[in-house]
Amino acid sequence: MLVSSCLLVRLAILLSVVLVQSCEGQSWAAFQNKHIDYPRTQASNPSAYCNLMMVKRNLNPITCKPRNTFINYDNESVLQVCGSGGTCWQYNLYDSNEYFPMIDCSYTDGKPPKDCKYKGTETCKRVRVACEEKKPVHLEKLL
Repeated sequence: MLVSSCLLVRLAILLSVVLVQSCEGQSWAAFQNKHIDYPRTQASNPSAYCNLMMVKRNLNPITCKPRNTFINYDNESVLQVCGSGGTCWQYNLYDSNEYFPMIDCSYTDGKPPKDCKYKGTETCKRVRVACEEKKPVHLEKLL
């Protein structure tokens, strides 16, 4: 019993280190590439949009990303989430005051880098972002 609880503690520590490192080194420019498409790129339907955008933005170089969201609203409004357009939730995480039109892409099938298939869902939600130097660097979740 003691061995398994020690193992669980070590795994929890390792996971938290990996999660923190995965957010480090990200930038506003990288955030824009991963998550902002304005004006929205034209596609026949939300799934075709996801399939096109994931290749166009080179988001699956090694593995198919399980999920990605593209905000179809201007950079300046999204940038404001880290300032007057948002509310601090906790630490460096801010919730947008505004709802943004977006397409949420969920992986369904295929292989990287150019054959990952996605199901796209059009929606309008608020976002929670991690901010550094008053700029979004990580999309934490949809609200």
